[in-house]
Amino acid sequence: MATLHKKIILAGIAAIVVTALISIVIFSDILEGNTIKVSSEDFQLYKNQPYPVQIIQNCRDEMHCAVNAMQSISENESKEKVISTFKELVSLYDKNLPCHETAHHLGMWLYGYLNDVDKSLELAQQQCGGSVYHGVIQNYILTQKFQGTNLDDIELHTICENESENPYSIDHWQCLHGLGHGLAQLYDYDTLDAVKRCDEFQEGIEQISCSKGIFMQNVVHYFEAKKGDFNDSDKYYPCNAVDSKYSPTCYHYHVTYLGLINDRKLKQTFDDCDGIVPEEMIKYCYYGFGRQLSSNIKSIDDALFLCKAGKISEYHKYCLTGMVMTLVNGNKNPDIGFSFCSHLSQEYKESCYDGLGKWVKMLYSDNVKRDSECTKAENSEFVLVCRQASFDGIKLL
Repeated sequence: MATLHKKIILAGIAAIVVTALISIVIFSDILEGNTIKVSSEDFQLYKNQPYPVQIIQNCRDEMHCAVNAMQSISENESKEKVISTFKELVSLYDKNLPCHETAHHLGMWLYGYLNDVDKSLELAQQQCGGSVYHGVIQNYILTQKFQGTNLDDIELHTICENESENPYSIDHWQCLHGLGHGLAQLYDYDTLDAVKRCDEFQEGIEQISCSKGIFMQNVVHYFEAKKGDFNDSDKYYPCNAVDSKYSPTCYHYHVTYLGLINDRKLKQTFDDCDGIVPEEMIKYCYYGFGRQLSSNIKSIDDALFLCKAGKISEYHKYCLTGMVMTLVNGNKNPDIGFSFCSHLSQEYKESCYDGLGKWVKMLYSDNVKRDSECTKAENSEFVLVCRQASFDGIKLL
């Protein structure tokens, strides 16, 4: 019974829904002219059946496939139909499959299709971890480069102005993160030069979000093409060379690179985290590893098993906090985070609820709503921890 209480229902379970949905799509005889051949892919779409379901059926989590499908639809359907298909497709991905990378590429496609950053952002929702935002802004930045705009003349502030009354707005955060992705490519993956542009934003969460986008894109480039700003003779580069205020965000994503060069060996990757100098940066590596490992957990037991593979016990809480922050970001709802925190042992709870409180402040502008969300914590002590979560002096989020 205790094990049952410790189970956390994660979004991956919703894959059952898409399986059931797809199973009812029956393709009968189709008349010629009622199909769309998807460019570069070995399938066609049937006009008398829902496009989003067909795309997921054929593409699953293959990001380029989904983009090719949307492009083919855009060449054969009205703008209204294209936009509605896009929105339904992202929503379906969000509910049923791991979709951060796919939605990121779909966001890039969306800006290319509309050629209007404001309209594109209006369609970008907090789905798939906000990655549609990231893709829209990334492609917008790259377009400026291809149009011959001098890099120094690109006014970053005008791209991601915070129009919300919430200084910690999640939309603003996602926009800055996408801008960071674009900066990495804009500067041809010279991360040390690219991250200097983050200085143009306010210290704290703005610079954190901008720099996280840069270092995430660097790792993505290595994952996809075995390229990026890395050094074969120094596995901690560029994090040990960047301005120290950006080292935490760098190590947060650099652990993914460490995992790849270690053939995804859990303990060996944690050992590399433990070897980081100065020692105060080790916790950010654990935090980032928690982010990465969050997709592998189905219960608190899984979470503890993975995070405790690290040898330095004082950093386990950072791994677990990285997990809960990623789960909340991916699901757009703090409820899963409150469930996660409540089932941790006492030594990890405060860090967990503090991280959760920060996300609550980002998700909601209204203090009444924030306070209400924090009452979901298991007792008055942790309700207070959640409500008092502060961004002062923050180095990573």
